[in-house]
Amino acid sequence: MKKNQEEHLEEYLAEHSFLRETAELHLAMEKMVHSLVRPLRFPGEEEVKERLSKGVPLLQQEDLQKKALEAIARHLPKLLGEAGNLPAAPMPLKASAKAMQACIEALPKEDLLDFLGMVIRQEGKEARAFMEVQQLNAALARSLIWQIAERLVPAKWKSSDFWEHEAGWERNYCPVCGRRPLLAQLRKEMEGRSRYLFCGGCGTMWRYARMGCAYCGNEDLNKMHILEPEGASVMRLDVCDKCHAYLKTYGEEGEEEIYLRDWATVHLDLLGEEKGLLKKGSPMLE
Repeated sequence: MKKNQEEHLEEYLAEHSFLRETAELHLAMEKMVHSLVRPLRFPGEEEVKERLSKGVPLLQQEDLQKKALEAIARHLPKLLGEAGNLPAAPMPLKASAKAMQACIEALPKEDLLDFLGMVIRQEGKEARAFMEVQQLNAALARSLIWQIAERLVPAKWKSSDFWEHEAGWERNYCPVCGRRPLLAQLRKEMEGRSRYLFCGGCGTMWRYARMGCAYCGNEDLNKMHILEPEGASVMRLDVCDKCHAYLKTYGEEGEEEIYLRDWATVHLDLLGEEKGLLKKGSPMLE
């Protein structure tokens, strides 16, 4: 009998028991967000292609961004309250969630929308300053805001099919939200394998050049190398010696529900950190 996604994940966690508490928290947060947030209505295909003709991602366009910010503002207080009661959440996170809920509910709506806009537009310095003044848990705030944003994007627009075959999007940032990629996947095709980038902000995938750095654009393969961690045969780190960033890359197909989750390979981030490399694309980072 073919194993389902839950069975694959359970086997993975049995082999990587140090990830279990992290997995329970992330999965509980994901379930919570999906139960309370519904996707927005996006424009049709032809309009989307026209909107993207100048290279501006959908959620960075004023009207769509406004709709997304309004939706995030509606859902954020409720979700913070729910996060404060999650059995899987550690006590410090529960306390941070409750404190943030009180702060968010006390903010004038205009101030809240301004802050959410800073996060979605990736204005790191401004968002950090706001969170410091309001004494918000930055990791929780960024994580939850982007989880809501991810849920607001209809599943159709997360698939690589439209971006590859209809829109022809081949840039190194997400066509939906504009974030740089967090992960990558190599897929088998007639001529070999193609690379697809995965957005850690909204969950969108799109095709990108097979070779070169997805961050700085370096195409000199003499300034690129691969790290293949022991015991992680399906995952590797594609490293750029020019910008010193790495991209965690899944080299197989069929277990995307595991390997395209950033937390599931956090041990590879530790390897990157040991090598003095930079992680990019994570919503947890500025």
